[in-house]
Amino acid sequence: MGSLETLLSEYAYRLPGDLPHGVKFVKEGGPDDDFYMGTNGKGGFYFREVEYGTFNSRRDLFGGLAKCADKQRPQMTRDEEYALESLWHEIWHNRQTGMDAVAALEPTHPVRRFAETLNQAAARLTYPSFIERLGGQSVHQDWVIDNGYGYAATVSRFWQIVRECGLSPLDVAGELATVNREANLLEGAKQVAKLLGRRSGYPADKIQAALDLLLAKDALFLSRLGGIKS
Repeated sequence: MGSLETLLSEYAYRLPGDLPHGVKFVKEGGPDDDFYMGTNGKGGFYFREVEYGTFNSRRDLFGGLAKCADKQRPQMTRDEEYALESLWHEIWHNRQTGMDAVAALEPTHPVRRFAETLNQAAARLTYPSFIERLGGQSVHQDWVIDNGYGYAATVSRFWQIVRECGLSPLDVAGELATVNREANLLEGAKQVAKLLGRRSGYPADKIQAALDLLLAKDALFLSRLGGIKS
C-alpha cells in the first residue's frame, strides 16, 4: 500500500480540491469485510484484495494506474477502468460536505444506502476526468455506468428512474455531482427528486416516492416507477 499512499499524497498535493483533508493513511484491511475500497471521508483509505468474477481489486487497480502512467499502452481493460472508478468513488466521499450525519447511520439504513447509491452514480458519471488527470483516458464508461459492480442493484434502479423521467444519466451528470458534493445528504432523495422534476416536468413527489424504494421488492418499486408519469 506504500506506493498507493505516495500516489494519493501527490495527487492531494496537486489537486487539494479533490482531497481537501489530504491523505492521513492508506491501510490494507479495514473495519469490516463488506468492501474492497473504503474511506473514513477525512483522508483515510482502506483497501482489500477481493475477486468478483473477472475483477480482482488489487490487480486491476494497480494495472489501471500503471496504464495511466504509460499513457494507455496497452488500453485499459473494463475491470481496470472500473477499479479506478471505485477509487474515485472513495475520493468523492472525501469531497462531500454533507456526508458526516449520514455516515453515523447503519450501513443498511435507507438514507445511507441512498447516499451511497448517489455517490456511486456520481462517480460513474464523472470518473473519466479523474483518469485524464492521472494521464489515461476512459474508454469503457458506457459499460461502467450500467454494469459497475458497486451498489449494482440500487444504481440500476436509480438509472431506471432517471430514464423514466426522459433523461439519460449523462444528461444530469453535473447536477447530480453538485447535489452529491454540496447537499444535506440526509435529504438526498428529496434533492435529487427536485432536480429530476425540474429537468423532466414530472412531479417531484412522485419521483421521490420511487427514489425512496430503491431497496424495496420489485413489485412495489415498479408500481412507484410507473406512477411517475401518471
